Amino acid sequence: MREKMTEETAAYRLFDLGYDCCQTVLSYCAEDLGMDEEDALKLGSGFGGGLHVGEVCGCVTGAVMALGLKYGFSEPKDDIGKQIMNARTGEFIRRFKEENGALRCKELLGYDVSIPEEKAKIGEDGIIPQKCPGLVCSACRILDNMLDD
Repeated sequence: MREKMTEETAAYRLFDLGYDCCQTVLSYCAEDLGMDEEDALKLGSGFGGGLHVGEVCGCVTGAVMALGLKYGFSEPKDDIGKQIMNARTGEFIRRFKEENGALRCKELLGYDVSIPEEKAKIGEDGIIPQKCPGLVCSACRILDNMLDD
């Protein structure tokens, strides 16, 4: 059983180790889902910062990838598998949005990372260290509940 994600652990992984939020969330549960941590870190590396342009939060994309490892389908025309995965994805999105108010980095952070001036403001105001560890913990908490079903 994996150790629960804390804000301190999330902050360490995000800032001291230099991983993105997607990498942190996906690697959190990868081993329990049969994925090597290194592969999880590689797979999640392009999704941080909402695809690095402020779109869907990397915490969300990492969590949906984790759900896919557990509940996803791989056979063509697997309508039941698709329904299950769609339901799980929808449930995660609903819960994350309920806890955090949004899905997109632009809305979660209050700034658009694709605009250089706003990205600089995020750094100046310390927005990422203030908000992102909590978002990682939220995603991991929801996943803990959903993956144990």
